[in-house]
Amino acid sequence: MKRLMTKMLTGTVSTLFMAGMVSAATTTYTNDADFDLGTLNSLNHDAPNNNQLQLNMIGDTFPVLWVANAGEDTMSRVNTDGDGCEEARYLTAFGDPNSLANHGAFSGPAPSRTAVDTEGNVYVANRNFSGNRAPELIKIAVEGGVDRNSNGVIDTSQDLNNDCMITPDEMLPVIDDNNDGIIQIEEFRDERVVWISPFAGPAHLGRSLCLDTNGNLWAGTYSGDRAYYKFDQNGNLLAGPIATNVSNYGCAVDSDGTLWGATLGSTLVELDTNTNTWVQNRTGQSNYGIGLGNDRVYLGSSLHAFNPATNSFQLSIAGGGTGVAVDGDGAVWFGTPTLRKFVTDGAGDLNTTPACSVNTLGGRGPIVGQGGRIWTINLNSNSVSQYDSNCNFISTVPVGRSPYTYSDATGFGARNQTDPTGIWTVISDGGSAGTPWDLISWNNEPEAFIPAGGSITVEARSADNQGDLGLMAYIPVSNNTAGIGLTGRFIQIRTTLRPDAAGISPILSDLQVSTEGDVVEPSCDNNSDGEVNLTDIGNINSNRNVAVPPGDPIFDLNSDGIINVLDARICILQCDNARCAISG
Repeated sequence: MKRLMTKMLTGTVSTLFMAGMVSAATTTYTNDADFDLGTLNSLNHDAPNNNQLQLNMIGDTFPVLWVANAGEDTMSRVNTDGDGCEEARYLTAFGDPNSLANHGAFSGPAPSRTAVDTEGNVYVANRNFSGNRAPELIKIAVEGGVDRNSNGVIDTSQDLNNDCMITPDEMLPVIDDNNDGIIQIEEFRDERVVWISPFAGPAHLGRSLCLDTNGNLWAGTYSGDRAYYKFDQNGNLLAGPIATNVSNYGCAVDSDGTLWGATLGSTLVELDTNTNTWVQNRTGQSNYGIGLGNDRVYLGSSLHAFNPATNSFQLSIAGGGTGVAVDGDGAVWFGTPTLRKFVTDGAGDLNTTPACSVNTLGGRGPIVGQGGRIWTINLNSNSVSQYDSNCNFISTVPVGRSPYTYSDATGFGARNQTDPTGIWTVISDGGSAGTPWDLISWNNEPEAFIPAGGSITVEARSADNQGDLGLMAYIPVSNNTAGIGLTGRFIQIRTTLRPDAAGISPILSDLQVSTEGDVVEPSCDNNSDGEVNLTDIGNINSNRNVAVPPGDPIFDLNSDGIINVLDARICILQCDNARCAISG
């Protein structure tokens, strides 16, 4: 095997939420077939780099499209596999599913802007056109939730009759228990709605939402203070208001932590999410929607591009669109109702002649979905439609009233531009209830590699019933450290790979999970010749006093973060021959 040193552009994905399973007390994942027992999400073990995991060259995202239905204050969850299917719908404001009125896209709470994190959870902003209501930020979990009524299950919306349409009896209400008109999380009967956080002031209109490189949320206001507010993923306010002095209408954060903001006018906002400071505003053309890719910031309604490296715009590429998105190949999609695909000219600018185009039902979008398919949001027909990369129609899926989404509604932007990630999820079966899981170790083989600035993180959760795993929270796990403290027949392990600043992928060569009393010692055979000898000790000594990373974790036997004499001593005790001699 050889290390993969590639520039990661973006990842392929199968569903993150259904993982494979294998039964063993001590399980080692190291070959292609082992890794395929779990789910690969933006990772691969393709030749010539078999029997190891690395980030994909072309990006993808989760098989879920989150659609804000502004006219009835709900969020639709659309499964984007195949022809697509609405599989759940969640209220974002007070209401009874049996009597939801269509108040249109520009009155009432009217949810619209979305952001999807690297786990697939969605955050949505109620714009709140009512003069006495502040905008609200809401989190909806992709799995699990909060058992608020303590009945032992997560009560949530689902397609009970599998007809790919959500009806009122398949939704749960939001009831004003206190009759005070103030919405509180306890009043949501759907337990996948995790929290709600008001921000700014009444009638400030929450019309911008995006995630930064640390997973924090940035919510912007269109009226009133015209500012951004920073929240963590638990809904806690971290900073703000940070005034931009313009009406904020959409945003995206690049991998350096720069927030780029659309304004509906001709202003492009620049804000530093690392220091929580507004930087400057630039004047371009009218903008409606924003997307990142090809080292550019793309904006519509007059499609134009800003190049931060040259501080210059490419103007008037096309006109007449309500959104813009960039796919994994770097093609720029502009629309709607006419959906057009633009490609670069080789020098970084866009050709002004579309590579393909098609008339659609859409009034908002486009949005890049799983498999590189493009989705339009059909405002006036209460549906969404998908097209292939050549503008060919695939299907239309009914959703709620007045769908109004054109921000990152699948996580594609967050996963591929803001915080590039690849995820491998696997379930191991301990064989009996109450199995005590003790240790997880990884990258014990020479092919293991983590570039400086890149990372491999491992989390785990356990339960006696496999179906209950989604109700449990993942906990972080340290490499090769006994006593992880998880108990249950099944353990689910989530491993996340992130590249360095240059896009170089880390490599996961192997992962091992052990139950209590069944821990396997770390391998000292770092040259894979079948024995532990002076060559292996010499390899460790040649890397002495080097931190991990950038040092190779294969030499850090005690996982203390540095390669030193302690690691060499561990391997001396494992030598196969007298005096650690090399076999003749």
